[in-house]
Amino acid sequence: MRLTFFGDTLLDRVYRVNLDIDDYILNMEAPLSCIGEPAKFKVNLCQDGYYIKDSFGKNPIAVSLANNHIMDFGKEALLETFRVLESNRVKYFGAGTTKDNFNNPVTFDFNGKLIAILGYVCPSTHPVLGDNSSFGGAELRLEAILKDIKSIRDRVDFIVVQPHWGVQEIPFPKYSDREIAHKLIDSGVDLIIGHHAHVIQSIEVYRGKYIFYGVGNFIFPDLDVPTRWNGREWTAKRVKRQEIEHRTSLVVELDREFNISYYTTLFENGEVNRADVKIPTYLPESQEDFDNRLIFENRVGMIKRFIRNPKLPNINHIKQFFNH
Repeated sequence: MRLTFFGDTLLDRVYRVNLDIDDYILNMEAPLSCIGEPAKFKVNLCQDGYYIKDSFGKNPIAVSLANNHIMDFGKEALLETFRVLESNRVKYFGAGTTKDNFNNPVTFDFNGKLIAILGYVCPSTHPVLGDNSSFGGAELRLEAILKDIKSIRDRVDFIVVQPHWGVQEIPFPKYSDREIAHKLIDSGVDLIIGHHAHVIQSIEVYRGKYIFYGVGNFIFPDLDVPTRWNGREWTAKRVKRQEIEHRTSLVVELDREFNISYYTTLFENGEVNRADVKIPTYLPESQEDFDNRLIFENRVGMIKRFIRNPKLPNINHIKQFFNH
């Protein structure tokens, strides 16, 4: 028996997952409803149906809702998401209000041992955060997470934290995220599995514990959606073709003895299969180190985008390139 963790997943229809799966957990990147008040001035994502079971062949044990898109269609869509998940007997965590601690942690029996999983979303990803009276994601705030961990450490056998963090399109973690990850491990967390960058990020083993800073997109189709709701109408459109780095992912597995293994996958032509993918290895050793590497990576990204879609740069593009 294995417990498998998948990365960012957005299902606009049924896809085919050609993997051997027992129990699994994924990051559900958008609500299971497109009905509700859209969040203003952003790219709004939603799923108009429940396609998880038909895509994976079975329901997950639980899904993380701690991300920057789960509130894209407001409270109404979030509550409908809760309803659909509950009707399919799927647990969820990382979103709600402080009254229910954002449904953190979710706990379940795994081969006779108790696992706890908690999800949090970093403010830098521009999420809607919940509070005592408003629904939203659980804020990634170290003091609050440490409090949650302390409250369960003696009652469970294994703790997993799933943070939604990092810089999009960048294949390595922020230095500040490394610092947080180390403190979480020091406090008793057994495994960290990060999301949000939409590309695979580096892996670290700290004090014998795995930190997967970003496992990438598991299933994330091309985008062609209206965007930037101004309170009355959509004012723009987001069209994005997912390049190969946006269709590769790390899949993390936990066996009955809590041994951890992982492999890589490719999402292509509506299917997910195992594939050999290079995993980044760079980890920033200081804030300055991170800042300098980020400048370099942003310039590399701009060059790649120009090669893929050559067009004469405007003055803003030129300034952006040299200001990085």
